[in-house]
Amino acid sequence: MEHPLSSILLAGIASCLVLDLWQQILKRTAGIPTANWAVVGRWYLRLWIVKSMYQPTIDAAPRQSNELRVGWLVHYGVSVGYAVVLYTLMVVVPVFKPTLIDGLIFGALSVAVPWFYFMPCMGKGVMASRTPTPVKACCIALANHLVYGVALVFALGLGM
Repeated sequence: MEHPLSSILLAGIASCLVLDLWQQILKRTAGIPTANWAVVGRWYLRLWIVKSMYQPTIDAAPRQSNELRVGWLVHYGVSVGYAVVLYTLMVVVPVFKPTLIDGLIFGALSVAVPWFYFMPCMGKGVMASRTPTPVKACCIALANHLVYGVALVFALGLGM
């Protein structure tokens, strides 16, 4: 058995890679754009400048040096954070098991973060209510998180 921290780190990275591959498949087959990690990086970098998580005009904010690189780091860092949460819910407080159903449940629960935190912080509104197509945006986020949840459950299950 690997050390739990290395299992968590590897599972977070591996499941994030699966999510990124999923987004590339959606882009190529359905024309759905991938997440814009540059804007995420800009949001994170500006967080330290404006001292606020709520940045409703982040899309129009001036570009920041290394924002794309920082966005990718935030993306993978958040994934490792999810891995810590899921590991805790699989090992410490055994609520989840490495099954398809539990992966789908965790993925469905995890979509609350973009719907109720990241989207509002970036001016998109709760559940993308301030976008031209809120239902579509929410469905894409849900599909992404379902794929991610399954990948993360199985990645942690293999590492334990």
